[in-house]
Amino acid sequence: MHNIKDIKNNLKSFKDGLKKRFIDIDLDNILTLDEKNRKLIQEKEILESEKKIISKSKNVAQFEKSKIISNKIEKLAKEQILIKAKLDTVLSSIPNIPCEDVPEGKDENYNIE
Repeated sequence: MHNIKDIKNNLKSFKDGLKKRFIDIDLDNILTLDEKNRKLIQEKEILESEKKIISKSKNVAQFEKSKIISNKIEKLAKEQILIKAKLDTVLSSIPNIPCEDVPEGKDENYNIE
């Protein structure tokens, strides 16, 4: 499976490698899924931090707020798991990128001898 960081850091070479293999992948979809995944993780961490602060204060008046935050965290976690699964499925379906010295061609008949 490809690493999303490698794709983001070398987007042009990744696109070029896919063209060499005559594969058309929607890289914008991959980047969008990654962005959604990261956003959900960040939102979840912010809520967890807020809940921790409430918990440390031991204020009974904010117990209901803590329950609401817990429900939001659970909802975000489920959504993030789904997005991550979609992203992993897409990334694992992409074939390896050929080396730079591999000649372009649809099959072995295009090899130079």
